[in-house]
Parts: sequence; C-alpha cells; structure tokens
Amino acid sequence: MARRAGAILAVADVDRSLAFYRDALGFEVEAVYDDPPYATLTLAGTRLSLAEQGHPADDRPGVAMTAPADPSQASVVLVVEVDDAHAEHRRLADAGVRFLAEPYEPPWGGCRFFCVDPDGFLVEIEQPAGVGSTEPAESGGAGSAGAGATS
Repeated sequence: MARRAGAILAVADVDRSLAFYRDALGFEVEAVYDDPPYATLTLAGTRLSLAEQGHPADDRPGVAMTAPADPSQASVVLVVEVDDAHAEHRRLADAGVRFLAEPYEPPWGGCRFFCVDPDGFLVEIEQPAGVGSTEPAESGGAGSAGAGATS
C-alpha cells in the first residue's frame, strides 16, 4: 500500500525553485542534495521533489529531465488547497509572486487563481467549494478538477 504520493519537477535552478516553494508557498524542506542538485519538500502530506535539469541518473536511463521550454504550454498543474484564496492571493502578491489572473469564483462555488513558479510551472491555489465565504450552500466541493462533474 502506498505511504505517500508526490511529483518530481525538472527545474533550471534548484536553489531558486526551492526558495519559491519554501518561502512563497510554505512547503517544508525535507532534504537537499548537492550532486546532482535535488531537493525534496512536503506540504499537507504530499511530496514535491525538484531535480535540476541536465543531470543524468542511473535509475532513469535514457530519460532527460528538462524544465518547461515554453511556459505558455502547461503539461502539469500543481494544486494547493487553502481555506481563503483571496487572503492567500494578497499574501503571495506581497511576496512578489507572478499570477496569470485575479482570483476567479466559478458558478459552482469556491475560488481559485494560478501563480507561476520560476520555471513556468503553474500552481493553482484553490479554495474548494464549500469552504469559506465563496461557496454555494449546496456545493459538494467540486473544485476545478471536478468542474462540471455529476454525481
């Protein structure tokens, strides 16, 4: 049985990305390695690892990890759930984090916005429907991942 799930992101500079995820988003640093540059962080029981691009690894032969070449094309979006998306947006704005747009409140409730990490990965900050003051009372908390889903 699995103990924990997570993801590994290829980044251009581990130290720069580590600072973003730790200082702006509140991830805790679990481990940092120098050769090759690599870091493991955690948030809410989920692991996020940062692997600096351009370093081959014996356990993934033939696979090169590279940071996104075109930040306008997203192949993955990280999601962080919060209790108050508007307050989190203000906090991150004060920290100089870059956003795609202002917070959005979809018709099914909740609130979300997207910020961008130093390599162009999208991070969705989501206040699920049913949490806080932006939810319809009958909402089951579909969030963006379940938008339009039927039960």
